[in-house]
Amino acid sequence: MGSSELSLPEIARVLGEKEHRLIYLCEKGVVVPDIQDARGRGTSRLFSKRNVLEFAVALRLRESMLPATVAAAVVDILRALERKLRREIAGFSLPESLRGPKAPDLRVVLKAGRRLYFSLGAKGTKPRAFGGIDIKKLRTSKTVMLEEADDPDSIETGSEARFELSVTDVARNLPDV
Repeated sequence: MGSSELSLPEIARVLGEKEHRLIYLCEKGVVVPDIQDARGRGTSRLFSKRNVLEFAVALRLRESMLPATVAAAVVDILRALERKLRREIAGFSLPESLRGPKAPDLRVVLKAGRRLYFSLGAKGTKPRAFGGIDIKKLRTSKTVMLEEADDPDSIETGSEARFELSVTDVARNLPDV
């Protein structure tokens, strides 16, 4: 990805989406511009490359009929996970760290429509599980604390309904901007 700041029309063109869908995600607080938010009439939002990934992930979640509140929770946790991984892995940043051939596999897992997990691992290894967070409680909290799941195997087991999205695949499929 090239440019470090992007406008909403540029992102809409890159993602092949209508601008009003992206505006909706901003107005619902799903994606918050990293560089500049609109401040009244005549000002523009400016976004980072990470914001492009956040839009792409949120759009995939919405296509799967998940509400904007769930998409917002996923984006909040994705940001918290990036902060945590930056402390553990030198130079880790989204989306760049998910685009290379040796990139880890990062997945969002939503169980029973209410518990949110992320799994992260290299191919062929058992992934680390983070989260187990109740989505309803997350959106009312000001601070997101993301820790490894108490029971990492619970992400893989159980009979509850499950939704899974590979953030790594989304990042790899982003066009260069």
